[in-house]
Amino acid sequence: MNCELFQKQIRDFIFDKIEYSEDLEEFLLHSKECEECREELELYYTIHRGLEEVQSPVETDEPMTAKEELEYIFQYYSDYFKKEKIMKQIGRIFLIILAGVFVALAFYVGAINI
Repeated sequence: MNCELFQKQIRDFIFDKIEYSEDLEEFLLHSKECEECREELELYYTIHRGLEEVQSPVETDEPMTAKEELEYIFQYYSDYFKKEKIMKQIGRIFLIILAGVFVALAFYVGAINI
């Protein structure tokens, strides 16, 4: 993702309008790699939180800074995408095992009919 596209998506990110997809993953990755874009995101987020346009992602006894909230959000999404990748891997493994069972069953059924 380039900086121009990132900056166009800042508002959508702040208001949680980017689908949980590769677009969001690329947005998060760019925010980690590009300090300038990360600072711009923090600025916009701080402004929107200050105007109370964005609901805090966590309710705590002690208030969090906008930067801390962004870190919390990034960690949440990072955990989400890790779990998604693990679930996809588990699904692939399950399909491979299931295919093996069907192949073994086909050989077994074929062996009985001979």
